[in-house]
Amino acid sequence: MPQTIPLHPIDMSIPYDMLTVTVTGMMAGSEFAVAAFFHPQLRRLNDAAHAHASAPLARHLGKVMPLWYAFALVLLCGAAYQHRPVSTGSGLLILSAVVIWALTIVFTVTMLVPINNRIARMNPSEPYGEWLEDRILWDRRHQIRVVLLTTAFLLLLTGLFTSPAARAF
Repeated sequence: MPQTIPLHPIDMSIPYDMLTVTVTGMMAGSEFAVAAFFHPQLRRLNDAAHAHASAPLARHLGKVMPLWYAFALVLLCGAAYQHRPVSTGSGLLILSAVVIWALTIVFTVTMLVPINNRIARMNPSEPYGEWLEDRILWDRRHQIRVVLLTTAFLLLLTGLFTSPAARAF
């Protein structure tokens, strides 16, 4: 009888889980830092300096963050698949993280991106009339996003730490 060689002789689940935790944790942590530290400091600036700082940041982050969010979602989907079944136990916790992350992306695209785009397009030397109100609204909605991302991250961690693979250690 011929001997079969496994397609993947090295178990990649631990490095994959570590990458997933790193990417999602850094995303949640970065968004928390924006809400808790970065934007409060921007609000302390005079309006002109605030406008000159906000527009380029909105442009740059508006290009980078969608890729990070999407990469994290793909990793989360892979983790849910890896820790199936997703109907109970750790798989269900990780699937819940996937759903919350996906809902966060929908929330971001519908509620935050339009505001971010207005701020990114503004001329900082002559900001549009409601730009400060937009910043305040963006910050309030961003706080909701931080709660959602943190919840998804904690569900991911709980799912990984309660999985049968984690209990083997």
